[in-house]
Amino acid sequence: MSIYRLEFVTPLFSRGAYEDRIEVRPASIRGQLHWWFRALGGNPQDEKSVFGGVHGGAVASKVVVRVRHPALQGEWIPSLPHKPQGRSPQDGPNAPRIAARPGLAVELHILTRLGGLEPRLKPSFDRALEGWLLLGTLGLRSTRAAGSFRWTSESAAPHPPASFGDYEARCRAVLANAPLRFALLGKEYPAAEAARRVVSDTLGGRDDVAGSTDLAKLRHPLGKVFGGRKTSPLRFRIVRMNDRYRIAAVWDGRGRVTGNQPADLIGIIRLLQERKPALGDQLAESRLMTTIP
Repeated sequence: MSIYRLEFVTPLFSRGAYEDRIEVRPASIRGQLHWWFRALGGNPQDEKSVFGGVHGGAVASKVVVRVRHPALQGEWIPSLPHKPQGRSPQDGPNAPRIAARPGLAVELHILTRLGGLEPRLKPSFDRALEGWLLLGTLGLRSTRAAGSFRWTSESAAPHPPASFGDYEARCRAVLANAPLRFALLGKEYPAAEAARRVVSDTLGGRDDVAGSTDLAKLRHPLGKVFGGRKTSPLRFRIVRMNDRYRIAAVWDGRGRVTGNQPADLIGIIRLLQERKPALGDQLAESRLMTTIP
């Protein structure tokens, strides 16, 4: 069994059946590990062997995810921090949702069963786990850096990076030969919420008709909700090192999955430079575009 301590550095918008109760669900973490396993090159057959499935014959999961945490007290926190406060905690354009404040610490247990993973599959699962620990998030608005966390482990690998330079090198090693592109943006922030406000303030939405039109021309590189839900292929995470914070960006280059092409990434970065330069200029100065094959 491997045990990791996760400490959230941005609000965690995660709940179960009740809208006013915080819940850190093992199923949600399993879903993230599924995504990283596929995104890093895992095929459906191997994914089923690791995580189980029912299609084509039921197979039990070899991996068990458990979460331990104290009793959670939720608060109404803006899911859109760049927008103004409403008249009440539950009313306003900044869309408050029940959430756990930064500082929440949970214990993540990863176990194997039924003889464990096949030797050929263990490196793929370990890579997916490290990818999520380094670059993943959890909960609502997770592609916009909500649910960002840092982690520690007393005995289990992988261990957390010790500096931004180490972090960047580890990310590039984990993503090597994968259809994902990564950049650690250059600006440092004194607070995680300041960085989350920057990545939340992008384009589109009900009050940005022009932005929505431009995003549609680029095949919705920031995702969409209306007219058919699509997850954003451009994802962000807030990274903490010694009480300083930077933004990590990941572009999902699997065109068959996202429906996007490299030109769409170039287009959205240029569009953000024009209209949201706090984020767009950092993306333009990063290696995110130049590392596309």
